Amino acid sequence: MDGLIESPALIEVRQSGFDPLGPTVRQATAGSGRTVNYIDEGGPRDGAGIPLLFLGGAGTTVRAFGLMEFARSFRHELGIRVISVERNGLGQTPFDPAVGLAEYAFDVWSVLDGLDVDEVSIVAISGGGPYAARLAASHPDRVRSLHLACAYAESIGDAGARFEADQVAADPVAWWRFPAESAVHHIPGFDDSVIEEAVRGVFALGRDVPPHGLAQAFSLYAGTPLPSLAAVAAPVFMYWGTDDTLVPVRHMARWRRALGERAPDRPVVERLYPGEGHDVQYRHWDQILVDVAHQGDRLAVTLDGRTFLAAPGQVAGLRAQGATLGLAPWA
Repeated sequence: MDGLIESPALIEVRQSGFDPLGPTVRQATAGSGRTVNYIDEGGPRDGAGIPLLFLGGAGTTVRAFGLMEFARSFRHELGIRVISVERNGLGQTPFDPAVGLAEYAFDVWSVLDGLDVDEVSIVAISGGGPYAARLAASHPDRVRSLHLACAYAESIGDAGARFEADQVAADPVAWWRFPAESAVHHIPGFDDSVIEEAVRGVFALGRDVPPHGLAQAFSLYAGTPLPSLAAVAAPVFMYWGTDDTLVPVRHMARWRRALGERAPDRPVVERLYPGEGHDVQYRHWDQILVDVAHQGDRLAVTLDGRTFLAAPGQVAGLRAQGATLGLAPWA
């Protein structure tokens, strides 16, 4: 046997385990007694790093976070751990008519307690906004920072409030479709992954299961005002494209009112991107990660194919030299 192992014909392979095919869905029993589905994606060491609580857009499952993992290496470099809890009636989570925003928030904090996570940075995109607001309002002392990327606030006469669950369920892929000029099409495999998430969000429990989760979400969007977030003393960041027609920039004003007066050392940082639409959460996901890690003290820029985390005062000079925002692949 020893002679066989030493034979030059044998080539040793280093892989000793399977690589993940995306976020792994786990289950836990919350303090309410409800069974919840969640993901816990750590850095290089599972469970390590800065905890980020992710809330995806309307109708998405916890696996939707996989759409953000085109920057997984960067996330690992920053040492950020991502946790997300699936919402009522979406993906693999059966619909429970008794579970609304408050009940969901209770279950999320219960999952975080079970993971020994005290403070967390909350990141909400699009339709995740109202859920993030209730989470932050219920435990403002546990919010490390709040990040709102084109996040829906409440019904203010926008097209987003007029979507019907049956309409989306009839063609979930169309609900997810990005315009041809969107930057997301530069991400390898993104379009195919979007189709998978669209179908999973509506049909993961079978085609015969009615889309009650979607119907409830749209009802909440249309009829639930934002709670007061005045007690949230943590840093707040907002990211918006000026040409967003699904969740227009005027939603930012509603978030500002909910946040109330802010201390001078806790301003609301607004990152507006001229000419961009309802895809800033992807195009500027790198900056969201930087803000989670550095709390506004650094911006991601690329110059001559190299990405730097620059202090805010350095960015104008770098842009004058031709630097672009974000990671090198965007350049």
